[in-house]
Amino acid sequence: MSLGKFCKACKSGSDEYKKVVCKRKVDEGTAECTKFDLEKVANDIPEIIGKDGGDKDRLTITKKNISSKDGKLYLHGENKETDGQKEKFELKKENGVWSFYENNKWELLSTYLTSSLYEQTLKEQKEMKSISDKIEEKLRDIYFYTVSEKGKERVIFDLQDKRDIEQHLKDLHSQNIVGDKGFVMAVVRAKGSDKEDGQLIKLGSYPKDSNVNLGFGEEKGLGGLVGTQYFSIKNNDGPDDRDFEIVKGDINKDIEFKKEVEVEEPKLVVNQPVKEEPYEEVMKQKELKGLASLVSSDEVGNDFTKKQKEILEKLKGQGYLFKRPVEDSNYKKTKVKSSEFTESFHVWKKQD
Repeated sequence: MSLGKFCKACKSGSDEYKKVVCKRKVDEGTAECTKFDLEKVANDIPEIIGKDGGDKDRLTITKKNISSKDGKLYLHGENKETDGQKEKFELKKENGVWSFYENNKWELLSTYLTSSLYEQTLKEQKEMKSISDKIEEKLRDIYFYTVSEKGKERVIFDLQDKRDIEQHLKDLHSQNIVGDKGFVMAVVRAKGSDKEDGQLIKLGSYPKDSNVNLGFGEEKGLGGLVGTQYFSIKNNDGPDDRDFEIVKGDINKDIEFKKEVEVEEPKLVVNQPVKEEPYEEVMKQKELKGLASLVSSDEVGNDFTKKQKEILEKLKGQGYLFKRPVEDSNYKKTKVKSSEFTESFHVWKKQD
């Protein structure tokens, strides 16, 4: 049973743990969850419809419909065999699918889901674990470049870049901006912009015979099958650095590509695979390193993610200190907990 990711606190005997440890221990069955994130559970369950399947029976599950006891989750509903009698049905999630216990047997929640919603949910669950693979695949199809007076240079993406791309993909998906256009927008946003020169990424390319589709239309004849299609990132005037267009062709043809791009490209496919630490562990270690530096220097370093930095800068702008004052009697100490951080930390603010 995979309920660990919804657990905020758990215990094993007399030992108590927080959510980072609980995810593993609860899924392994070595600890009992004592506090679930019911809102997270509700958001993970698709919409449910009544037996008639009509719009009037449609119901969106909220945390008010869910409870927990003795390490188990329960869905509040009506028993279809007992004339709508109110009951609590035990919930479980296995292999990405939710089920409930009724009349001495487990039944799929898909029994009560619209087929389109359920199929979409299963599709998203199936794709979730491979989103990093899909990003890698797309970055092999589509190349991105910076453009400056020194020339055009291909961009190489590190682990943090790919995590930022994933976050922007999710944000754009919620705005119904998907497909290859959504991917290009996510990559451009992830690399950020320069106040004076706009987006850092200004050019992209992909093979014409690939499956990439940016809506440029198909070329007729041999030209539509061979060669490379270039596209440019054109910044629009305005204060929002996310306001840009993806246009066909290279609008900076007068600037040459740096020669080292062509020379260094084969090095990327040399038979020397780099063994990386687990993704979550890498980011956790970076966060811990950043927090250690923060509480000693009171400065926001580069070991944090973009969203973590935004939270810290906001706190700093509100007058909070991360480093404990030498004389703290006139300061109020506050504990900061956020879903963007795996660890909590303290801040201090001078009292009026």
